[in-house]
Amino acid sequence: MLHKTKGIVLNYIKYKETSIIARIYTAEFGLQSYIINGVRSQRSKKGLALLQPLTLLDMVVYHKGNKVDQLQRISEYKSAYTFSSIPFDVKKSSMALFVTELLSKVLKEEDERGVVFEFLCHFVMVLDQKREGFESLHVYLMVHLTHFIGFGIHQKIDLENDNILQRVNTSFDEIYDTLLHLNACDLNDPILLDNRLRKDCLSYMINYYTHHIEGFNELRSLAILGQIFR
Repeated sequence: MLHKTKGIVLNYIKYKETSIIARIYTAEFGLQSYIINGVRSQRSKKGLALLQPLTLLDMVVYHKGNKVDQLQRISEYKSAYTFSSIPFDVKKSSMALFVTELLSKVLKEEDERGVVFEFLCHFVMVLDQKREGFESLHVYLMVHLTHFIGFGIHQKIDLENDNILQRVNTSFDEIYDTLLHLNACDLNDPILLDNRLRKDCLSYMINYYTHHIEGFNELRSLAILGQIFR
């Protein structure tokens, strides 16, 4: 049966000679894996341009079952939003890689997937449209995403945990205060953290996720992000 849905591209892997398997977070079905045939062939009209990290799609899909690891198929797809900067700005494209890797690890069986999807769409468009003050948006995302995946940050006591220990150049109180400030911010608010504070807050949030999510392991894109945001 065919269904219309919107999607956010996370990543893809090559499949056979000319096809791929794309991981896409959808408004209707959550995180899904789709086989897209012939997209890597020279005759493909769309190619891989519409399947880059965080691309927003309008899709018509076949859907069978509810298992996250079950392969689905796409009938049609087209761009739902045209990027103005993410693919062309090295900082934003590096952040997009980090965000898609993070989402691939934490988005599983959300009860309110439509709400999560709208939040993520808004995040992608704000990241694309902001010309300055976007460098800490991935930390903002990690803070706000906790509310959708079961361990939301509401107050300082939620962050204080003896099991989350790390070497930082910032006091833990400053990290806590900054994360709570981000928690109270709107996406369109100015989010201005210096490199030191941003790095320490990001490191703390990764440890926070590791503590709360079984199997949450190393984010390979973190090294790239560290090189870009020096």
